[in-house]
Amino acid sequence: MNGTFIVFDDLVRCVIEGEATDEEFQDLVALMRDDPGLQTRYSEQMYIHALLTCHKGQEWPEEDGPTCAPDVTKRGRQRPGAWKARAGVWRKMAAALLGLSLVGVWPLLRMGTPSKADWVTVRSSRHARWADGREVPVGTVLKPGGIWSWRSGLVELVTGSGTVLLVEAPARLEIEDALHARLFAGKLVARMPKGGSGFVIDTPSMRVRDLGTEFGVSVSSAGETQVQVFDGKVCAETAVQTQGKELLAGEAIRSTASGGMVAAVYDEQSFIRRFPPVMNAPRPSGVLYSQSAVEAVRVAYAAKAVKADGVLEEWDTRFAFRGGCQPPYAETYFLEGMMMYDTENLYLAARVGDPDPLCNRAPKGLEFAGGSVIVRISTDAAQGWPLKGTLVENGVDSYLAKPLSEEAKSVLITGIVMWYDAQADRARIKLGRGLDYHDPVADPPGWQGAFRKTAEGRGYTLEYVISWRLLNSSDRPPKAGDTLAALWMVHWSDAEGRAARGQLVEVTNHQPHPGQEIPPYVYFQNGPSWGKALYLSKEESDPVFHLYKSK
Repeated sequence: MNGTFIVFDDLVRCVIEGEATDEEFQDLVALMRDDPGLQTRYSEQMYIHALLTCHKGQEWPEEDGPTCAPDVTKRGRQRPGAWKARAGVWRKMAAALLGLSLVGVWPLLRMGTPSKADWVTVRSSRHARWADGREVPVGTVLKPGGIWSWRSGLVELVTGSGTVLLVEAPARLEIEDALHARLFAGKLVARMPKGGSGFVIDTPSMRVRDLGTEFGVSVSSAGETQVQVFDGKVCAETAVQTQGKELLAGEAIRSTASGGMVAAVYDEQSFIRRFPPVMNAPRPSGVLYSQSAVEAVRVAYAAKAVKADGVLEEWDTRFAFRGGCQPPYAETYFLEGMMMYDTENLYLAARVGDPDPLCNRAPKGLEFAGGSVIVRISTDAAQGWPLKGTLVENGVDSYLAKPLSEEAKSVLITGIVMWYDAQADRARIKLGRGLDYHDPVADPPGWQGAFRKTAEGRGYTLEYVISWRLLNSSDRPPKAGDTLAALWMVHWSDAEGRAARGQLVEVTNHQPHPGQEIPPYVYFQNGPSWGKALYLSKEESDPVFHLYKSK
């Protein structure tokens, strides 16, 4: 960020907090008069601030602007009535800008008077939670201009044009108006009413225009867009490939790193197309985020062969760590994790409390959402701990807007997704590299894995053997005395194994990160948030050694 932006953002903050003097107010107006781009920046910051600081469950007054919208990042809240105090300041600002171009002023004037035809309503919600963990109530109204983030569940939205949007979390979506949305992350299926057309979805790499159809759009963690047409046709284009390409039912396309488009494999199971008609019986679970209890996991040296059968007889539970959801749910939703290593392999084991175990039928690309354990590790000895790379800035993904650092792209950072595929009736694995999880590959050779349901049927165990070759570390695997980075995550799903209903983040850095407001659900994209993996020697891993030491 350059010096002008720093000064500008500081002045905007003063206006938001009601602390701006007349001189600071005039300075802010002068900056926007000289740079039309700052006019848009001002309107965006004011609008986002409006969405982040209001009270749940209230409507927007027609005159004063929004008083309520679900929180999309980790922020505080305004006192009741603060909006009326702010409204006069913003109108004063708009009046001061009347001498500027209409293009620059329009976002400011439009901000407080959204057309009701552009409103979007939550028609159905299943285990859906906003990014801050609050539930998503049916009937919630999403006003245009807002960026909405969901961390789990399934949400069915209806626009003023009658278009139905079925959003699979985790996802982030901006509603522009009744016929225009921007998908920044996640998956959605758009279905126009009979005879309707013209709905547009923008992504970081593609624009998709509906020509009377039902279609799905996904944006991966690496920013790749994929489009699939179920019925009718769409027109897709990119900044490079501006000549629109029409897709018919049964066809799919994806974006490329160079900005073009190539054909993709059509997969009927890649998206959830209809909101499930039968709801699960409610299960008490509370907020499925808890403060991390563990900062470091001890990685014991494997003294004998490990068989991936889910029995866990070879494991020394003294090296296990435990994390659970907020009381009183910690006894139902919990994780007990263990790690071992030798010169050939990494070994992972876990016991997971889960009332709906081993039912994962999640669509392709969201396999983790149907119930999974994810272990993220770094074998990058040069980075050590803590990791230096990040993809987030004050709780918001930023990697799509700027080049990634070498630390963030390191192929010695691996995300290991482990799940039980209920349809294929077998254990699965998926690996991605770097903090951006690029080049993901499913079920490569060089691993063994098993899941086993617990005797009472309210949880499961897992056991995996993964070669260092798969982790790009066969030439330099971790050794005794290494302190490297690691992070564990558990996802729980609904009874159908389709939609995520919550997650637990464990093994994290408990020291605060100055100047950052990063919620747990994006810790995996922020290297400094990861906890420690302490690789023990053979002697330290030996039970006899610990028995002798205790005496």
